[in-house]
Amino acid sequence: MLAIAEYFSKKPWPDLGQPRASKEISDRALSANRSVGCTGCHLDHFQGDGTVPRLAGMSREYLTKTIADFRTRARGNNPGMSDLMLATAPEDLAALAEYLSGL
Repeated sequence: MLAIAEYFSKKPWPDLGQPRASKEISDRALSANRSVGCTGCHLDHFQGDGTVPRLAGMSREYLTKTIADFRTRARGNNPGMSDLMLATAPEDLAALAEYLSGL
């Protein structure tokens, strides 16, 4: 298991070729991040660490579904995330998903 972990830890994160967000969307997403504090847990470049998931470069569809699942509490593994998603405007969450997918 350690050899497998070492092998995968040295591989670069795959580029899914997703488009970068426009300046307007990026500005809205970064403003939402300042309010919500995503980087407080997911780190400065949204790369995650250990038990905190990476957000940068994830597929937009996955991010949108995950956000929706936290908002409806269908995903219950982190009640704090549900609270944050419910307290954030849907437009800001959509901007975050678009921005993060393009990183």
